Parts: sequence; structure tokens; C-alpha cells
Amino acid sequence: MWQKLSLRARLNMLLALILALGLAINIARLVLEAAPRVQAEDQSVIRLAREFLETLVAGLNETPDPDARLDQIVQDLNRLRHVSITRRDDAVETRPLTTDRSGDDREPRSLPAWFVALVHPEKTAVNVPISIHGKAGSLVITSHPNDEMTEIWDGIVTQLQVGSAIAVALFLITMMVVSRALAPIQALSEAMTKIESGGYDTRVKPDGPPELAAICTKLNHLAAALGDAVDDKRRLAERVVSLQDVERKEIARELHDEFGPYL
Repeated sequence: MWQKLSLRARLNMLLALILALGLAINIARLVLEAAPRVQAEDQSVIRLAREFLETLVAGLNETPDPDARLDQIVQDLNRLRHVSITRRDDAVETRPLTTDRSGDDREPRSLPAWFVALVHPEKTAVNVPISIHGKAGSLVITSHPNDEMTEIWDGIVTQLQVGSAIAVALFLITMMVVSRALAPIQALSEAMTKIESGGYDTRVKPDGPPELAAICTKLNHLAAALGDAVDDKRRLAERVVSLQDVERKEIARELHDEFGPYL
């Protein structure tokens, strides 16, 4: 099949394969880097949230209303995207969050199953112990890696769309350049057909890459040489015919002048 393709089709197919391979390698790199990126982001967010929370609850008992202050802290921190914070007392009963989540959707949009299986995120929960007037309790920081996964997947989709658009644009531009560069080949083919039919005055305008321009120039010289050779051959044939006529006339004269009297 490859042997039956024209040079233009071969170049275009080769270019398309190279662009598709480059785009596939870039997307594969982003997908393979997704899991380490999610894990690193998850650990970083958990660590920062824990340190920030420990700093806030350090002087909690010095406030006039520690419970209200704690609920306010939990409400403020639950605005973070990648973590959620819940409050637990001694009986390990989770108190409902005081923040309004009517407009906060913790469930990300559906992601491809193969991408989720490849990244394989696991939620991480960290307990931060607290004490309010001698009553022990804890705050539970829970990570939400699905948010980070959604961001990474959106980035991959954007890269795929932008990369595809750039690849298509490069392919079209290169295809146009290749078509213009190979245009003299068609002119060469037509000129050879005319020369084969006897049109030795056919000339091709040297155009395109230097290699093709040199071929056009050599074809023009070849056509001129063939035309000169044909003209020389025609003149030689005419000369031969003329000499034969002269020779026949000379023989006829000799026969008339020499053998006539004897006969």
C-alpha cells in the first residue's frame, strides 16, 4: 500500500503520524504524572490545614465563647476546596457543620473510569485533638483528592484540545507548503509528455526547491538538444535525398551520353 502512494501522500501521512505521536506522548506524560501530583497535593493540603488549625485552636479557651469560636473556625475552613473539617466530641459523634453547603458541591463531575483507576486516590483523615474547658474532643481533617483529579483532568482535556488544534494547523500549513514545493513535478510530467509527442520546443519554468529547479533546467537543455538533433537529422535526410537525386541524374546522363551512341 505504501508503494502505491504518491510522494505528496507519503509526506502528508508521515507528518500526520509524527504530530499524532508527539501529541500522544505529551498526553501520556500528563496522565502518568497525575497520580504523584494528586498524592503530593493531598499531603500538602492536609499538612497546611493541620498546622493552620492547630495554630487557631491553640488559644481557643481564652475566648469568651470557645464553642462558637470553634464553629466559626470550622465554618471558615470548610470553604477550602480540597479538605473538609468535622468536629467530634468524646462519644465520637460528628457534629453537623454549621456552614451552609447549599451552593458547594463536593462531588466532582464524572471522570473516566480508567483515569480514576490509574490515579487511584485515597482519602486521608487526620485528627487534631482539642480541649475546651477540660472537655476533650477532636477536629477531623478529611482530604478530597477528587477535586485535584478534576483539575488535572480538565488540564489534560485542555492540552488535548489545544494540542490537536495546533497539530491540525501545522498539518494544513505543511501540507500547503509541500503541495507548492512539489508543484513543479506535475509541470515536469506534462512537459515530458509533450516532448515524447514531438514538442521539442516545450520549456519548463525552473521553480520550487533548488533540486527541482535544477531538474527543470536540465530538462529544458535536454529538450533543446533533442530538437537540435531532430533538425540535424531532418537536414541530413534532405541532403541524402538531394544527393541521391543528383546521383541518379548523373547516372542517367552517363547512360545517355556514353552507351547511347554504342547502342
